[in-house]
Amino acid sequence: MARERRRRAARILIGIGVMIVLAATPFFILSKYAGGWGVPYFSFVTSRGTTCTNDFTGYTCDHLTRADIEWWGDLTLPTGTKILSSHYESTHDFTLDALVEIPVADQKHTLAELQKSFGDCIADHPTSMDTTGVKKLCVRANDASDPMDSSPLSDTLYEISTGYRANGALVLNIHEQSR
Repeated sequence: MARERRRRAARILIGIGVMIVLAATPFFILSKYAGGWGVPYFSFVTSRGTTCTNDFTGYTCDHLTRADIEWWGDLTLPTGTKILSSHYESTHDFTLDALVEIPVADQKHTLAELQKSFGDCIADHPTSMDTTGVKKLCVRANDASDPMDSSPLSDTLYEISTGYRANGALVLNIHEQSR
C-alpha cells in the first residue's frame, strides 16, 4: 500500500512537471520572438545591433549603434566615432536624431563626405544642436528645397550640423525625418 502511494505521488508530480513545461513553452517562445513579430511593448535587436521597442504605431530605438546611424541616416561615419546621444522612431514616418563626435584624424574626410552627400553650409540657418561653446558652425539642410526634387534624400528632411568644440573635437548633429 505504501509503495502504491509513493508511485502515485511520483506520477502526480511528474504529470504536474510536464504540464508546467508544456504551459511555459509558448510563453518562452512568445517572449523570445514577439519583438521581431512587432508585438507592442516587446523589444528586438536590429541586424546592426541596436535594441528597439515596439509600440502600437511602430517602434523606437535609443542608444543606436554607429552602423544603425549610418543605415538610417544614409551617411558614413568613421570607425572611432563617439556617439553622444541618439534616437530613432519609426511609425508611418521616421525620425533620426544623433549627436556624435568625430575623431581628429577623420575630420577632414568626414566633412568632405558630408559636403558631397548633403551640400554646402547654409549661412545663418538655425540648428537644433546645442551650440554653447561650438565654433565654426555649419548647417546643411534641405527644409527649403523642392519636395518634388528627384535627387537622393529628396523624400527626407535633414539638418546636418557640424561645429568644433574648444578641445578641437568635431561635433556632428544629425536630424532627419521623412517628409
